[in-house]
Amino acid sequence: MKPAVLFLVGLIVLSSDPVLSASAQARHATSDPAKPTECSVSGLVVKLQGSVPLPSSTVRLQSVDDHTRTFSGVTDVGGRFEVQGIDPGRYRLRVIRNGYVTQEYGQRTPNDPGTILALSPGQDLKDLLFRLPPAAVIAGRIQNENGDALPWVRVNALRATYLRGKRTLSSEVTVVTNDLGEYRLFGLRPGRYFLSATYRPGQRLEANEEDEDSDRSGKSGYVPTYYPGTPDPARATAFTIKTGDEIPSMDFLLEPTTVYSIRGRVNNFGSRRNPNGVILILEARSSGLGWSVPARQAIVDKPDGVFEIQNVLPGSYMLSAFLFDEGRRYQARQSIDITNFDVEGLQLTPLPGMDVRGQVVWDPKPSLEKDALILSVRPADSAFQFGAQARVASNGAFSLRDVPESLYRLSSTGQSQDCYLKSIRYTGMEISDDEFNVIRGTQATLEVTISSRGAHVQGLVKDADGLPTPGVWVVLVPDEARRNEFHLFKQRTTDQYGRFDFRGIAPGDYKLFSWEQVEQNEWEDPDFLKAFEPKGESISLHEGDGKSIDLVAIRSAGHEQEKQ
Repeated sequence: MKPAVLFLVGLIVLSSDPVLSASAQARHATSDPAKPTECSVSGLVVKLQGSVPLPSSTVRLQSVDDHTRTFSGVTDVGGRFEVQGIDPGRYRLRVIRNGYVTQEYGQRTPNDPGTILALSPGQDLKDLLFRLPPAAVIAGRIQNENGDALPWVRVNALRATYLRGKRTLSSEVTVVTNDLGEYRLFGLRPGRYFLSATYRPGQRLEANEEDEDSDRSGKSGYVPTYYPGTPDPARATAFTIKTGDEIPSMDFLLEPTTVYSIRGRVNNFGSRRNPNGVILILEARSSGLGWSVPARQAIVDKPDGVFEIQNVLPGSYMLSAFLFDEGRRYQARQSIDITNFDVEGLQLTPLPGMDVRGQVVWDPKPSLEKDALILSVRPADSAFQFGAQARVASNGAFSLRDVPESLYRLSSTGQSQDCYLKSIRYTGMEISDDEFNVIRGTQATLEVTISSRGAHVQGLVKDADGLPTPGVWVVLVPDEARRNEFHLFKQRTTDQYGRFDFRGIAPGDYKLFSWEQVEQNEWEDPDFLKAFEPKGESISLHEGDGKSIDLVAIRSAGHEQEKQ
């Protein structure tokens, strides 16, 4: 038996044939018209090693279609659970217990995406088996340049994540050091991690000491530091932990470095409120692929709008100011470059957003899954700016209100699953991606064409032994000429029978990939995908096409890359 199978959150049903099993359930459900539609789920939770029962484990089902609807239960002293009174539908089923890695139904390993559990009316699903692996621990000590212990340091265990081809670091677990400078990051699933430490001694200094420092350009201060001791996340050292590992002595040395301050004023314009309470966000400007630096946040706490952001490293930044007043949103943005001097005299004047009007054109005819079509825009170059959304009227007209000046990405909800975004015209010009730039002073209109004749691809994923593979990623990747159009990427996880189903695909050439183990969205990184090009299954699609294709899951991303 493969080691990965030990993690399999098993649907240990009495019949191994999914077709026969489904047929038997259907006959049982229809033979008794008085049978209630409520479902139940039961099974056993044990330790991965030794199969020792795990009492007091929480079993939770959350609806995929309505996240507010949940059902839960707790295992008894024998590790058994039963959750009754479940509405039919699609669920994420998770088991949670302190000291162990949270596990989801359908996972083969703790880093797999898991599988959606579909419960039909009256279904009584029995004999589920969860084998929980123990969580890992990272521990260490934080000291300053003099060897003194540093309390109140925020320590993060970070993992690489990907969004539209860009890598960033996302916090998995956060703790604070004690009076001895010690930290203990616990509850970690196996994987590749980075460590960061953030220390803010200024919060504990006397006011006169802080004022003395703030008058000097290029003063010394602490900045977020990545293990083993760099402010640049691209130079951080990554390390891999396994199930149940306890790694001690991951010690940091935090040293002050040359930092600078940004000073200025937020002006009151068009709002009856004073600038006190304005939120400031400082983000590093991205330059293509690479690691992004976490944003800084501050609040203007002086009635005259004067502000200062301290301990900023040299670099290129975007500073944004946000204000809410009487139901309206105000925003100002300013590009900043810090070299060898503090930035002085910035003037930020938050202005209200603009209204963007437009029209939705259906091709060939409207096709809705819900009562209404909703168009949304969100900032393309910032995680902190305001977006907007609008309900599309029956005649196709819409108005996006209070949209600040910026670059935006458009999306829609409410259309049927066979629809795709066919074209976007902004200011009368066709845009190739789903992004457009709102500029103050222009009376631009937005025309969105939605086709209800998207292509459809379905299939089955098998492993190297020819067995169906549940709970793995299947990714539809556009041809190389269109890989900067990230809205064309589609991803699914296989169901409990290894099946996948893509709908609403735009016409064009694609490749299909499936991995047994891969970080979510890592396939959007062209450097990552390059190693797997020969293993993708090519497919060409026209509008309205329906095709079926079976895949063999790539053993694992890490294993295959090591062979390159």
